[in-house]
Amino acid sequence: MAFMIITGCSQGDIIESNYTIKSGSSFGMCVGPCFQEVSVNESQAVLRIRENKGEGGLSELKVENKRAVSPQEWSEIQSLVNQEAITALPKVIGCPDCADGGAEWIEIQSPGLVKKVTFDYGHPPAQIKELVDRLRETRESLSLQE
Repeated sequence: MAFMIITGCSQGDIIESNYTIKSGSSFGMCVGPCFQEVSVNESQAVLRIRENKGEGGLSELKVENKRAVSPQEWSEIQSLVNQEAITALPKVIGCPDCADGGAEWIEIQSPGLVKKVTFDYGHPPAQIKELVDRLRETRESLSLQE
């Protein structure tokens, strides 16, 4: 009976419920707008850009842009979420931000699952490349609102 309870809810059920997708990039040895992250859910997209002051200074929020997400856009993004591929990937791929090459990530947050995959900037794993590219487009369109 306990086995049935544990396996009775698939991760597909978890991801299909209310969730947020995040995608971002960061550069450790950087001064200026070195951190960007977009959060997208069924109602809105939010871009946060943080600026590093240098010399170990804390990163402060420079920009926060928001806009509504249409049902069509959300459906398009959802269609690119390959839950099995994302959950099968390791937390870290390659050596993100080694030699100041930058790091990039994608994260799925839902009530029953948080999965983040970090990889070398500009080199997403093939399994999630289309989703990463689509979220980059959203990030770039929001950054133009400055």
